[in-house]
Amino acid sequence: MRFGRGKRKGPNPLAVAALTILLAVVITYYAFSGKQIPFVHHFTMHALVRNSVDIIPGSPVRIAGIDVGQVSGTSADGALTIVNFTVGSNGQPVHTDATVTIRDRLFLEGGYYLQLDPGSPSAPAVKDGFTIPVSNTAYPVQFYQVLSTFDSATRHSLQNTLNTLNQGFSAPAGQKPTAANSGVGGFKEAVPQFTPTLKDIAWVAQGLHGTRQGDVERLLASASDVTGTLRGSSAQLADLVTALDRTSTALASSDGSLAQSVSGLDQTLQVAPPALSAVDRALPPVTNLARTLDPSLKVAPPLVDGLTKAVGELAAVVAPAERGRLLDTLKTTFVEFPSTLRQLGTAFPVTKAVTDCLRTHVTPVLTSQVPDGSLSTGRPVWQDFVHFIVGLSSAVQNFDGNGYWIRSILGTGTNTASVGRLLSSGESVPGIQGSSPHWVGDLTPSDFRPDASCSSQPVVNLSASSSGPGH
Repeated sequence: MRFGRGKRKGPNPLAVAALTILLAVVITYYAFSGKQIPFVHHFTMHALVRNSVDIIPGSPVRIAGIDVGQVSGTSADGALTIVNFTVGSNGQPVHTDATVTIRDRLFLEGGYYLQLDPGSPSAPAVKDGFTIPVSNTAYPVQFYQVLSTFDSATRHSLQNTLNTLNQGFSAPAGQKPTAANSGVGGFKEAVPQFTPTLKDIAWVAQGLHGTRQGDVERLLASASDVTGTLRGSSAQLADLVTALDRTSTALASSDGSLAQSVSGLDQTLQVAPPALSAVDRALPPVTNLARTLDPSLKVAPPLVDGLTKAVGELAAVVAPAERGRLLDTLKTTFVEFPSTLRQLGTAFPVTKAVTDCLRTHVTPVLTSQVPDGSLSTGRPVWQDFVHFIVGLSSAVQNFDGNGYWIRSILGTGTNTASVGRLLSSGESVPGIQGSSPHWVGDLTPSDFRPDASCSSQPVVNLSASSSGPGH
């Protein structure tokens, strides 16, 4: 049976309409959301500022002049403003100590952008949705705020300041301005000195930035405490101002001496840098010396105490009461000392011969071993000699109360004791097979050399030969 092929259906009109509407919504959202791709997550951050200065969505976020994101909007948070912005991958990571500053695109008003400092690498990296606190944000001062500070009192003070400067820089009436009679000339001569001064001021200003987060806040808090203390001492401040006025009046009356003092101070300051540099170079060796002396100084107190006691005892010895007897004893010692040295000089040759004999003949023999075959003890001569003395001491007395023989008394019983074969009555001990070493009793007087020193004669030979029986 054959079946015909069914007719192919076209696209569903309802699905095409829904897809068209969805594309229109996506395009509209993309057009009005700052040109961000919809339904794609972006790394979002927030910053609390005291004044957003009308920053608008779409304003760029820059790190070192490079765009890394854009502002997505602002919202109020009480007296503060929350600035919402996104950061691309080229601006990450951002750390917890990051800072945000609102900057002008143009001088004196205009568009704004966010200058983002991502923070130090040692701080932890932030996560999506992190809020930078208001202490880490700043905004530019507006021109109208600058103008609003010039109220009537400020303008009057500024006018007085300008008039005072005009009088100080102007020359006396009818005279040509010079360095000697006008402030302008003196200021002109002082301009070359501004370069090192401004450099020092720049270093001081850089140091005022602090080395850690919160140093400026602590400085301002300390300054606030100082000004608060000064405010509570208004009477003392008035007296201080009065004293300063008197001091300045006295200085003005003796401006010639003051000029000489300033000139001397200037010369001193010119000489000071090389001297301070020399002191700076000398500090490392001094530091090393102090570190080296530190362990000695720690153990020095007991030594100093002992030295103090020794000095006290020495002072007691040389005190007037003991000094006479000490001097008499020393005098007797010094008088007898030459004769003692002469006697020692006569004794040294004798003792030298004895010590040489002990070193070359007696000590080597006492530390050597007697080679006697199977009867060798393996001990040095001095040990055998000590053992010989013990045996000699026991040989001069009886073994027990009955004589030199060992007697044993056995009791009756079933046990027996055997001591092997003993000599019977009338049985003699086997004859002597020989002696070791060979007898040397037949030496003649010529064999002895009492006229020669001990150290020059041959050393005794302990390997003596044996002799037969009867010798």
